[in-house]
Order: sequence, then structure tokens, then C-alpha cells
Amino acid sequence: MAFEVGQRVIAEKSGRRRRSARAPMRPPRHGIVENVLRGEPNPRYEIRWDEGVVTIYSPQNGGLQADPDHPLIKAGESAAAKPKAAAEQ
Repeated sequence: MAFEVGQRVIAEKSGRRRRSARAPMRPPRHGIVENVLRGEPNPRYEIRWDEGVVTIYSPQNGGLQADPDHPLIKAGESAAAKPKAAAEQ
């Protein structure tokens, strides 16, 4: 699945780490696609995670999914402004 700039995404739990009582698997990460560096078949995205960190992410085996709870945010539009615009209509 290809993603667009401004789309909210979820990176699934990392399967590389072994799950144990001391080191459980990492929870999913939520972020916004800032830039599409390369498209299909081997996409690369620049993603701003909710923690404030920006990384380059190359999804493997469906590890990146669209966030169903958030609509696409157009360029120049803030996430805070989105609900207000919908309420005015």
C-alpha cells in the first residue's frame, strides 16, 4: 500500500526482538508521512512520529498501515484545524 504526504500511519510492533518479561515487544508507533522518498515496489518514507522524532522508514511485510481513526491531512493544514473545519460545515 502506498501512502501520501500528510497521511497518518501506524508502524506495527517490531518482530525482531524476542519477547520476554524484561524486554517486551515495542508497542505500535503512530506518525505522519512528511515526505515520500521512493515509491513502490520498495517504498521509503520520511515519517514524523508522535514522539517528535523524524526517521526514514522502509516498511517490510505490511509493517506500515494507514491509521483508520485519522483522515488525510493536506499540506499546510494542521491537525488541530481539521476538526474545526468539519464542525463549520
